[in-house]
Amino acid sequence: MAQGGPSVLLPPEASCPLCLELFRDPVSIHCGHTFCRGCIERRWEGSGGAFPCPRCRETAPERGLRPSRELAKLLDMARRLSPRVPRAGERLCPRHGEGLKLFCEEEETPLCLKCRGSPPHRLHAAVPIEEAAEERKEKLQAHLRLLQNRREKLQGMKAAEEGKSLELLERVDAERRKVVSQMRELRRLLEGQERLLLARLEKLEREILGKQEGNIGRISERISDLADRIRELEEKCRQPPWELLEGSREILSRLEEENAQEPEETPPELGEQLPGLPRPKVALREVLMTFQASLTLDPDTAHPRLLLSADGKRVRWDGGARRPLPDHPKRFDSSRCVLALQGFTSGRHFWRVEVGAGGAAWALGVAKESVPRKGRLRVQPGGGIWAVGQCGSRCQALASPAVPLALRDPPRVVGVFLDYEGGRVAFFEGGEGAPMFAYPPTSFGGERVLPLLCLGRGGQFTLCP
Repeated sequence: MAQGGPSVLLPPEASCPLCLELFRDPVSIHCGHTFCRGCIERRWEGSGGAFPCPRCRETAPERGLRPSRELAKLLDMARRLSPRVPRAGERLCPRHGEGLKLFCEEEETPLCLKCRGSPPHRLHAAVPIEEAAEERKEKLQAHLRLLQNRREKLQGMKAAEEGKSLELLERVDAERRKVVSQMRELRRLLEGQERLLLARLEKLEREILGKQEGNIGRISERISDLADRIRELEEKCRQPPWELLEGSREILSRLEEENAQEPEETPPELGEQLPGLPRPKVALREVLMTFQASLTLDPDTAHPRLLLSADGKRVRWDGGARRPLPDHPKRFDSSRCVLALQGFTSGRHFWRVEVGAGGAAWALGVAKESVPRKGRLRVQPGGGIWAVGQCGSRCQALASPAVPLALRDPPRVVGVFLDYEGGRVAFFEGGEGAPMFAYPPTSFGGERVLPLLCLGRGGQFTLCP
């Protein structure tokens, strides 16, 4: 026996077949079956012309509801005699002992049917508690999705930041290897410059790692904060309707205020470029210019299709007929080449050559004085020539095999450096002296070495002062 009065056991026929609870305001329909008035009216909402019974499916042309007053009185007495025992997951009204079926939207509180009819709530808007909970749950889930999307975006930003940092560090490492390689080939000239460049690269590496650590730390803090808020909302959404509704308005207000005030996340920029990357070109150019050599082209070596200027500083391809020139022993008769008058058997020397834009192919460098002048010339170290050249848009060092040069654009000015005792020949791009290629050390065997120019159709060269 339940505390507070005798327990009354009622048969299943005392329950509405639609809501499965004791009848409330029971009414019978045309076929004699009984339902709660509210249940059958909701079932027949929108029906027109035919009104079927939910149990036997018998239809009637019009809706007729006959109140069952005796049954209503019996059930009311049974309710008063037997306290309501809540079903699993159900909460009862502490005042009336009835199930909390409604939700007062004005006062944000659950109601039973008796509370709904009482004066405090009679004029308030009330909806079924499941409907109110579902609507509130949808709003919470919308904010949940927003926070999840923001977390995913921050995680993507973190991954991009790590990838960008890795790429920049790889570029720094590539620059380091390039600098070490170039400085090793030109150690006699650039030992001090190498140390300076490496020190600057190490400083830049520390700056990049510092920026990366700071940026990723800030992003990680935001991700952790969002994870806490997402966990809070996920737990809220799993609560029963009445617990979900408790405090949900404050949570929504706080979330909406935060979303309105919080700026859109943008990835902190680590930098597309390497602003502190040292550029050795200016210092290198100054070193090279200390070995500047003054050259003049030798007309006795020029191929008959080449025209030299009066001062011997320019040479161009002659598109006319082959000129009748004396067959000098020093003259090239098949390869369109010319040598300089000045040759070197010692020391370090540097000169620059302006390459004309009209030539489809060209080559320049140094040659041993003994290279053959008659017949086709073999332009490679095995033939006594160390040179770079261009064929179409491709630039390459004319070694064996040829080595492609990683240049952004074909060079307009090429610098040539010769270290006779060191057996070194190196080439530099443009007026700034950016390294292009350095041949491995060799021996010239005490033989005189001369500057060499080779022209293709429409080509021209100018010796820079």
